[in-house]
Amino acid sequence: MHQVAAEEALAELAAASANFGFLLPLEPLLLLYGAGAEAVAHDRPKRSLAHARQFAEVLTAESARLLGSDSAVGPVHHVLAELRRSGDPAPDSEAGADDRYRAQRFVRHCFELGVWYFRLRTGVRDALSFVPPAEWDDMPASSPRRHVAICEPVTDRGTWVALLEEYVPVLRRTFDRRTPVGTSTSASLKARSALLEAEWRVVELLTEAGWTVRDDSDPLDELPVRGVAMRGTAQPDWAAGPDYVLRVDGQPVGTVKVWHPREDLRAAIAWTREAGTPSTAFAEQRMPYTYATDGVRVLFRNGDDPEPRPREVFTFHQPDTVARWLREAATDPQAPTFQGRVRHRLPDLGDDGYPRDSLGPVQYEAVRAFESSLRRGERRAMAQIAVGGGRTVTAVAAAHRLLRHARARRILFLVDRLELENQALATFAAYSGPGDDGRKFTESYRVERLGPDAVPPHGVVVSTVPRLHNALCGDNPASGVRYRPDLPPESFDLVIADNCHRSVSPRWRALFDYFDAPVLGLTATPTDRSLEVFQGNLISSYTFEDAVADGRAVDVTIYRVGSLRTRPERAAEILEEEFDPDVEGPLGHGRSGVSGKALHAALTAFKEGLPSMFPERARPGTGDVSLPKTVVYAADDRHADEVVDAVRAVFGQGPGFCQKVTLKGGSSYRLLSQFRNTVEPRVIVVVDLLTGTDIAPVECLLFLRDVKSSYRYFQMLAVGTRPIASAALRAVTPGASAKTRCVVVDPVGVARHHSSRPSTTRKRGRGRGKDADEAPNPAALATVDDAEVMERWQSFLRAGNAAARDLITVTGGLSEEDFRRLRSWAESLARPPHGLTAERIWSAYERVGVAVPDPRRPRAPKGPADLLALVRYEAGLEPRPRPYRDQVFDRLDAWIDRQKRRGRSFDSDQVWWMEHIADGTAAGGHFAAASLDAVPFTVRGGTSGFLRAFGEHGEQGAVRLLDELRSVLA
Repeated sequence: MHQVAAEEALAELAAASANFGFLLPLEPLLLLYGAGAEAVAHDRPKRSLAHARQFAEVLTAESARLLGSDSAVGPVHHVLAELRRSGDPAPDSEAGADDRYRAQRFVRHCFELGVWYFRLRTGVRDALSFVPPAEWDDMPASSPRRHVAICEPVTDRGTWVALLEEYVPVLRRTFDRRTPVGTSTSASLKARSALLEAEWRVVELLTEAGWTVRDDSDPLDELPVRGVAMRGTAQPDWAAGPDYVLRVDGQPVGTVKVWHPREDLRAAIAWTREAGTPSTAFAEQRMPYTYATDGVRVLFRNGDDPEPRPREVFTFHQPDTVARWLREAATDPQAPTFQGRVRHRLPDLGDDGYPRDSLGPVQYEAVRAFESSLRRGERRAMAQIAVGGGRTVTAVAAAHRLLRHARARRILFLVDRLELENQALATFAAYSGPGDDGRKFTESYRVERLGPDAVPPHGVVVSTVPRLHNALCGDNPASGVRYRPDLPPESFDLVIADNCHRSVSPRWRALFDYFDAPVLGLTATPTDRSLEVFQGNLISSYTFEDAVADGRAVDVTIYRVGSLRTRPERAAEILEEEFDPDVEGPLGHGRSGVSGKALHAALTAFKEGLPSMFPERARPGTGDVSLPKTVVYAADDRHADEVVDAVRAVFGQGPGFCQKVTLKGGSSYRLLSQFRNTVEPRVIVVVDLLTGTDIAPVECLLFLRDVKSSYRYFQMLAVGTRPIASAALRAVTPGASAKTRCVVVDPVGVARHHSSRPSTTRKRGRGRGKDADEAPNPAALATVDDAEVMERWQSFLRAGNAAARDLITVTGGLSEEDFRRLRSWAESLARPPHGLTAERIWSAYERVGVAVPDPRRPRAPKGPADLLALVRYEAGLEPRPRPYRDQVFDRLDAWIDRQKRRGRSFDSDQVWWMEHIADGTAAGGHFAAASLDAVPFTVRGGTSGFLRAFGEHGEQGAVRLLDELRSVLA
């Protein structure tokens, strides 16, 4: 074909094509391939796909020439890649309806890419709309049509494309000879491309949210949709980008401004507010909703809020949401938004007849502080409420008031475990707020679990974090949170997250960023990460120390069992609902667990140490103590199986005595209910399941694995710190009188491991100075109001409850009968209304400086004999109280010194035996020879080992030495 004829044919093709003619001056190949795909999309869709692929290949090469090969990113290039992957199908093979639909969709993509290329080359942002060809049978009747005058009616687009095919090699050679543009031109084009890419993303986001994007030249009466984003008129190349006017039911309600990715969006939205009405065909003034976006971040400002502030949102709000906002504003002009209703319609707590005693003081303060935070417009707030403080009731009360007074539409309540979800549903069902005439919460408002269907229009939705995450991630959780039209970001007016320290892990925190709602976080153990996510806004703090002082939690005592080796080769099994694996270390790393012979030694020591842990419960005569309800922490699922077998063997009990609780078993919640409410099982073995679970009868925690995270360690301790009524405790633990403490049995040194780590307990108030981050001594984990404790102790003594006078004034050793009397006396002190233990009282004396720990001696749990030392101090018989264990070891040191002066020395093995005999004497008041065949002595051969160690003077000499030692130490 002659060049002149070819140019004339290209001009005719440009005039005949409804959608690609504007590309002729820029690149004839794009016109040829685009118009070719357009011409045959209906009748020969596979040939159309081939033309679309050629269009994409040319535009990809042209983009690399203009912008450089390193610019092949972003939505434009994603569409180009999709077109290039369309393949090279046989053009003349039989096509079906799916091929026709795909071909028509790809023609639209070619048009959108052509518009992008046109704007990139020219800098002109004229509005260009796609015009479906007349033969497309899926074209809506209201779609705009472009009238095209054709000089020769017999020559259509397909004919022109066919005529020009022989000229394609010439066009291709011309195209291939083009050289890359200069550096300065490329830089200018790249800046323009970034803005065009942002606009492309904005159109995708608007469309995804349900807006129909149109040009302001389109007739309004031909747009029968609720929400329309009208693209503004052309802007100069240096402008911030095209404006969009958002119209709902035909009325303009807001604007969208597209900015360059390097712009400061907060400054941009301020500029948009000051600039007033955008330059579009519509100049109405009532447009309260303003968006500024760079295609990735979206900033939103609601002009109807009491103090309008820009905030980052996940995407644009849906047209139905905006329509609802407009109706609410018309109904209550003085409080047109949820923020406005919180400020003007929510009365102060107590002013609405809400009696202060309807909530506990902790809950009352947390609700009051949260509502004050909401009135200030703060989007994140966290309340620290320790175990026993009533976090769920706090959440329910806050939700009730916002639904009733601020007309909240929907509230999301998030928990981290299915059992906690059940507890939350039960709390909502049982709650009756003041002014409801006795009606339960669920009789006034809907409370439902999050299900696969659409969320209810009003009320409270309760969900576990994993279920919500799966709902927003679809079939591919690894892809992250994605937009879900039936659960859009504006679905809730408020999000309440219980145990929020767990849901702020990198895997889950995107949930908070998805929803456009204030978030109230509730936790007993705020972490640095959770404080960061909640912007440091700790609105109230009720710490573990406060809970112990108020009797809402019990003290913690550490009981160490030697130093046993752990086996680190076990691989950690991360459970389905593991919430924070990064705190424990990278996935696949092993956890250390006590196993094999060391496991049996630890369990035996635990069994035989029960009398010293709970001396007030020792049976007369035998001194035995029934096993309290115990939770054992294992390293992983296989380790838990080994531990279960070992516990049954050491205690000589059957399967019902000890059970493994795991998510994989399918019956974990039934087992937990049995453990909580029946005598058996006595022991459950878990990995990480019980964090945050309410099992009040637990009195012992046995760590058979290390815990790397201090925060997780303290959360695991909380399982055993909830108090329980004496009658309820006796129902599941026969022989128990009262729960006065939680004993942590520590054969792996986990408590010492965390002694220098930051504590999860915080001081009251919002400050977080150095003191707030320091960890307490593990033995004094629960700091209490020392003055109150000492006053209750002295009041107990003044009431005539002191120990018998002969015990107070005794100058020699204490007999077995003396210790029995002391244990009975200590048990009466532990019962209400006093509720005091030797450990709690002694800790108070230490903190006020009366009792000074001996730096040479490790601190040990305090028992009834230590109370006797305090009584002697208060009676003026001792200048300073000293722990009974220190007195025993002082006697041992003095005896060894006397032996040395007589010329007798002891090797390290013999010293080990004597020190452990002294330990046994300090724990029980006397040492029986039969104890040599118990842990820890069995580790070195028991009685036979002792006779070997001291057999230099024969067996009788060893026996005489033992008798002398027992007499000296008692």
